[in-house]
Parts: sequence; structure tokens; C-alpha cells
Amino acid sequence: MYVRYELKAVIFDTQKECRDLKERLREAGIVVLVPFLGLQVEHTLVEVIAEVGLSTSDCLFLTNQRGHAFVAQRLGMAVIGCIEGNFEVPRTAVLLESPEEVSIHYLNQMYCHAKGLPAVIAETKRCFIRELTTKDMSVLYDILTEKEVARFLPRKFGTREEELEKLIAYASQVYSFFEYGYWGIFLKSTNELIGRAGFKEGSWPLEVGYAIKYAMWGNGLATEILSQLIIYGTEELGCEEIFVRIEENNKASVRVAKKCGFGDTMQDEVFQEEDGSKTKIKVFQWLVSQ
Repeated sequence: MYVRYELKAVIFDTQKECRDLKERLREAGIVVLVPFLGLQVEHTLVEVIAEVGLSTSDCLFLTNQRGHAFVAQRLGMAVIGCIEGNFEVPRTAVLLESPEEVSIHYLNQMYCHAKGLPAVIAETKRCFIRELTTKDMSVLYDILTEKEVARFLPRKFGTREEELEKLIAYASQVYSFFEYGYWGIFLKSTNELIGRAGFKEGSWPLEVGYAIKYAMWGNGLATEILSQLIIYGTEELGCEEIFVRIEENNKASVRVAKKCGFGDTMQDEVFQEEDGSKTKIKVFQWLVSQ
């Protein structure tokens, strides 16, 4: 069984009621705590967390007070700051103006990022999609440089050392900044990394992409993954238009895109290769209104 890192409790230290968010958290089985934090902030936090049988590392702390944020961080909690009223803005990696509007999935991502853990993005029948870590990169490099896989990727790869450095930098920077990117595809049955999939960082409308190891081709996994990415892009990221760019000769990926509801656009692209040859890229579009 694969490991899924998830927060177990959210502690509210804010002016806003966030009633809807609290209810959604309870429905998802996540403990909601609203302690009165007087002068003994550290003692109170430790006490209320222990009362529900959890540790400080299980919790996400939402606060609009800088001092409270500092105490929670010292206790090992993941902390998100809220911008409210006349309080000093907490010194946290994430600041929310409307915490009541965020999704539970987003909170779990922020929890994982604060704890240095890879967040699971989505699941399919046979796979789970999660953020990549430095431990995944050597295997991913081997997949992306397979002859059959590399021929359809948009760029040529350098040496293992060069590419591993790029991949490690990507995982450490892109997820926290953009909240999306290219993630790893793992088999639920074995935890094996079999490829990557996701959205090009900074693209809007979203540009989706995927690459799966050659040994796993032809068994419907690409369709399974792409279908789930469409759901994630529309429901979690709120994008109503998704693009995919596919080399014209990649007939299998063209079939997958069309099976998932992508239609041709009028925009095709031609790239000049280093050897003087030209590669034609077809652009397919998926619309939420279609």
C-alpha cells in the first residue's frame, strides 16, 4: 500500500468563523480545534492537541497573529497565515485572505509542503499521482531517456548529472510556487514510479502533458491518467480550458487525447530540429463547456 501523507487536524486561530470550511473538514474526518489562546499559548496548544490523541506534527495551524505563528512553528506544526484586521501579518510561507474559501486538498498540500513531504495530487483506479522527491529523480531520468519515450518529448536531455540537478531543483521550487507542475505517476500495487504527468508550470489556460515508461504502454494507463488530470485541472485549479501538444507522428497519444475529449484546434506548430529536420506539433483543446 502506498504512503499518503495527510494532515489530521486543523487549528483555527482567526477572527473569521470559517463555518463552511470547518464543516467540510469534519465531514472529511479531519479534527477541528478552536482553542482559546491566552497568555500560555504553547502550553494550551500542546494540551488541546494531546486531548484528541494527536501530536503537533499532525496539525495545520491557521492564524492571523505573528506571535502565535512563531510558537506553532517552534512546536513543529505546519502554519498558514491569515491576513485579517489590524494584527501583524504572520511570517509564514503562505498567506490567505479568505481561508474559508480554500479546499481541503489545498490545505493538505500546504501541510505537506511545510513538512517537506510529497503530497498526493490525485488517484485513478490503478495509479496515484504525487509530487516528486529527490529520491525519485534517478528513476524518472531513466524513464524519460528511454528511446521510445524520449523521441516524443519536446527537448533533448543532457547528461545524467545535468538532468538530475534540473529535476531536483524543479521539485524543490515549482510545486510550492505554482501549486501545480509535472508530478510522478506511481502504481498503487507496487509503489513503482512509471512516469510523470501534470501541467506545464505557469501555463494558463493549462497545458497538460504526460510520459509513461515504454513497458507500460498499451494498457490504458495514459487515458486513465489524462482523464483524472482533466478533473483536477477543472475542479481543483478552476481552469475551463486545457491544451495538449502532441507530435503529429505520436498516433497513440493523439488517440488518447481524442478519447478524453480533446478536439483539434486551428493552431499547429512546426519546430526546426538541430539536424535541420522539422517536427510538426498538433495542438488539441479541451473545453469545460463542450
